[in-house]
Amino acid sequence: MKIGVFSLTCCEGCSVQFLNIESDILKLVEKFDIKNFRLIKERNEMPVDIAFVEGFPSNDEEVEKLSYIRENSKILVSMGACASNAGIPGMVNYAGKKAKGIKEYVDVDYFLYGCPFSIDELMELISCIFHGKEFRNKNQNVCSECYLRGVDCLLDKHILCMGGVARAGCNAVCPYNGHECSACRGGYEGIDIKSHARLLLSKGFSEEEIIDAYEMYMHEYVEELKKWLKER
Repeated sequence: MKIGVFSLTCCEGCSVQFLNIESDILKLVEKFDIKNFRLIKERNEMPVDIAFVEGFPSNDEEVEKLSYIRENSKILVSMGACASNAGIPGMVNYAGKKAKGIKEYVDVDYFLYGCPFSIDELMELISCIFHGKEFRNKNQNVCSECYLRGVDCLLDKHILCMGGVARAGCNAVCPYNGHECSACRGGYEGIDIKSHARLLLSKGFSEEEIIDAYEMYMHEYVEELKKWLKER
């Protein structure tokens, strides 16, 4: 199978993360042929079987590029936070600008969430595709992974952590290392932002602090959150 890794507007951190699979890259090369990857190849080819796309389209030229990639790939994977929901650049939406994830422009087959995405999830996805199995993203919160790793709740230390509403799959790497979860993987299906906001308020965090935490990666929930905070 032929693989392509493509970049739109972004820091290209997910492309670098793709190369960080280190020893597993040998397993990858044995099963797949990397035909298009600007960071490592001088000559790139199309079409490909699997296109991994990072970043978001910030202009008409990149919208056309994304459409071309979709038309010339059998499977398209949204790779990282920027591709999935515009990531941190999506904060420009609060200033009346436009930044959207690639699913708003083309059909996406799979999502690798995170900033950057998880290498373990990448290898799991590739294995599923190769063996014709179904790949499923985690649909629980990061708190569940903290519990499994024996991490003390950061909220009790007055650290505003978004783990209660953030999609799991990262193995709670940030809380495990003493840093708050910023929800770079976005929210999981069916989250209750009102309950989460109540909890944060009960822990002594201000409305402004809560809104700021949501604005970084949880763009689609901000207006609902603001409305609830105003009406409660």
